[in-house]
Amino acid sequence: MALNQPNSHFPTDPGPQTAPGLFASPSQVWNGQAPLPVVFWGYGVFVSLLLISGFIAALYNNTLWLQQTLLVVTLAYTLWVLVGIWRSPPSETSVWWLIARALTVAWAVNIVLVTGFLQLNILETALGL
Repeated sequence: MALNQPNSHFPTDPGPQTAPGLFASPSQVWNGQAPLPVVFWGYGVFVSLLLISGFIAALYNNTLWLQQTLLVVTLAYTLWVLVGIWRSPPSETSVWWLIARALTVAWAVNIVLVTGFLQLNILETALGL
């Protein structure tokens, strides 16, 4: 500790900071620095519902290019959320951490299957079959 430097006993780097509220930064999620509830509920549930709503609107309006784009975005986003939840630090109640992991893996498998069938539907519509 140097003399004549006020507050030099406090660390200069407080470590990873989490944004208050429903979301953390994407890099914090990817690096496993965001709390599990923020990643699971904020990104895993809320944003996924927005993506699904967008796809339903594109499906209703028969906008094939938007459907195709949202399928690719949803697959990539699901992978990102899966990694974020997997890397999130376990809390004192690690049973919720395990449940969140299991639900996220089930969601990811579901997304892959549903996306595959929706992709076949898009191809069928585009080819006029």
